[in-house]
Amino acid sequence: MLLRSSPPANMPKMRRSWRAKLVVLGVLAAGYGAFMWHMMHSKPPVIMERVVIPVEVVKNKTGTEQAAPPAPSIPLIQPPHVDIPPPVIRR
Repeated sequence: MLLRSSPPANMPKMRRSWRAKLVVLGVLAAGYGAFMWHMMHSKPPVIMERVVIPVEVVKNKTGTEQAAPPAPSIPLIQPPHVDIPPPVIRR
């Protein structure tokens, strides 16, 4: 088989609407590729803003207030005993 550099003369051409769709698809693919390249290769601007956190210094209290009385202890009760019969396995 001979390799040719140009298509034969009797080869049908691509329809005009298909060529337009192919051109639009190529333009969209090139635009998307350019956008992705730009996003991957650009550095975001570093914004160093000064953050002021308001802090209020309060003096420690020196025990002038009385502490609350201790809470009474809670008595623990045992849970009720439950008898569960062993399972019956039938073969």
